[in-house]
Amino acid sequence: MSIRAISTCLFRHGQTIVRNICRRNYNQNSRNIGDKINVRQAASPTSGQLSNTAIVPRNFALRNVGLQFSIHARRIFVDNVLNRVTNSLASQLRKKAARGILFGNSAPFLAFVGVSLASGTGIITKEEELEGVCWEIREAISKFKWTVDKDADIYDAKFETESVTVNDLDFGQPIAKGANAVVYEAGLKSAESDSCKKDDSYQIKYPLAVKMMFNYDIQSNAMSILQAMHKEILPARLYTNNTSVNSWEMDLLKTRIHLPLHPNIVTMFCVFTDYVPDLIGNRGLYPAALPSRICPEGEGRNMSLFLVMKRYNCTLQEYCKGKDISLRSKILLFTQLLEGIAHLNIHGVAHRDLKSDNLLLDTSEKNAPVLVITDFGCSLADKNYGLTLPYPVYDIDKGGNTALMAPEIISQKPGTFSFLNYSKSDLWTAGTIAYEIFVGENPFYGLSNGKRLRSVDYHEHKLPSLPEDVPHVVKMLVKNILKRNPKKRLNAEVAANVMQLHLWAPSAWLNNKKIPTSAEILQWLLCLTTKVLCEGRLYNLPDSNSSAGHTYKHGRRTYPEYLLIASFLRRARLSTIRSSLMFIHDG
Repeated sequence: MSIRAISTCLFRHGQTIVRNICRRNYNQNSRNIGDKINVRQAASPTSGQLSNTAIVPRNFALRNVGLQFSIHARRIFVDNVLNRVTNSLASQLRKKAARGILFGNSAPFLAFVGVSLASGTGIITKEEELEGVCWEIREAISKFKWTVDKDADIYDAKFETESVTVNDLDFGQPIAKGANAVVYEAGLKSAESDSCKKDDSYQIKYPLAVKMMFNYDIQSNAMSILQAMHKEILPARLYTNNTSVNSWEMDLLKTRIHLPLHPNIVTMFCVFTDYVPDLIGNRGLYPAALPSRICPEGEGRNMSLFLVMKRYNCTLQEYCKGKDISLRSKILLFTQLLEGIAHLNIHGVAHRDLKSDNLLLDTSEKNAPVLVITDFGCSLADKNYGLTLPYPVYDIDKGGNTALMAPEIISQKPGTFSFLNYSKSDLWTAGTIAYEIFVGENPFYGLSNGKRLRSVDYHEHKLPSLPEDVPHVVKMLVKNILKRNPKKRLNAEVAANVMQLHLWAPSAWLNNKKIPTSAEILQWLLCLTTKVLCEGRLYNLPDSNSSAGHTYKHGRRTYPEYLLIASFLRRARLSTIRSSLMFIHDG
């Protein structure tokens, strides 16, 4: 546009522009950044009153058109440009308050939060309040005793106050032998005479089981052995230091994942490193693992790792063979297996070698054996990766027992962005072990008809049917956790809840398609908590009507059943219970 055209437009519209400038209320519409420090709203003029707003005279604007254009342009620039890139007073105050809460005096804010929590309004919802009650239940149950053996407290006290060595143990006959270790029956020498006075039975004389690891290539010092075999000691309550270990080495050891106590995890009283002793039957069972000072042909090192555990009666494999087991006992065994797996997953541990040989039973209660998971040598317990392990090359160890390895693990191929996800692999293995519990044989080992499924390529519809007497909920759950796609499986916690609900929940909840309200679920949880805390402690009282040394009074249920309920309550959450109920109803 030419200069002449611009001048013409200004001349034509100049009068309108000047009129608008003159009518502008500077007190209300021309606030700059400095004006915002003290903002005061002018009172609106009412009838019979004059506004105190100063009006710029028309003749002043006409005489100073150039000046007014300059002022107006400057204020437009301030209001529309600087205000967008400069913090307003409100923004400054918000930032100042945030800095005060995070780095300064946060007491006023926390006081507000405390008042809101106490009143139950403003911050947390009603549902969160109910979850808070679940937290209180979990806290109360966490103080419940997690032991079946009445002598466990005695051994705990001894191992905590006394340093245990090989010389303090009285070894009996070997119980079991594997590729990496041998297990001996044992007892404390200091308690041997007292044990014999109680009972001359062989079981009482050797109430412990000591697992000695085979050491072929680890140098004979405590820290090297512990570093190499740290997975084995995951459930250990105590490490006894018999040799010189630096403080920084002990601190390094403490950074490993420690698995808290649980009734379905093996009771491991303590672990220690010591020199390999000359034990009964060693030259016939494991001559290659012996040091040359004991066996000239041996290839083992002088020192190794010793795990002191509670002695159990048998393995699950031995228990399920040739025995007439009641259906309820089978359901209790399967539920305990799921509870143990849920406990491992919650604490970021994958066992990776579950099989009936690694599941031990305490059969003190005839119809309600206690099942525990043992042998953590192949486990994944990494604080950095959790249950997901990078798989760049084939050399990465996937775990043990490929026959019962989950499909997503055994079929995974290595690559730059490849991962092994173990979050539901133990649960899948539990589904295969369910066949050993309810049927007596595992289809992934081979059936009596010669058929055998392979986890790498099996079809879900070819899974054998469970017996007719097995409840529909259990059949539905086993079918779900054996799905090839892990995304279609329940997680271990919800799966364990399904079995717990089947055992203890009101029948109306299971038969009705209506999900109970949160208040109803909470009332049921509180009733279970009361039963466990009041009736479950009766195990300390001996039963005068029984001659067996390990039989005790109970409430309406056996003590292993109380342990099972307690393990459920210890992790109870409304959200997971609802998910389990929805799964039951959808089936």
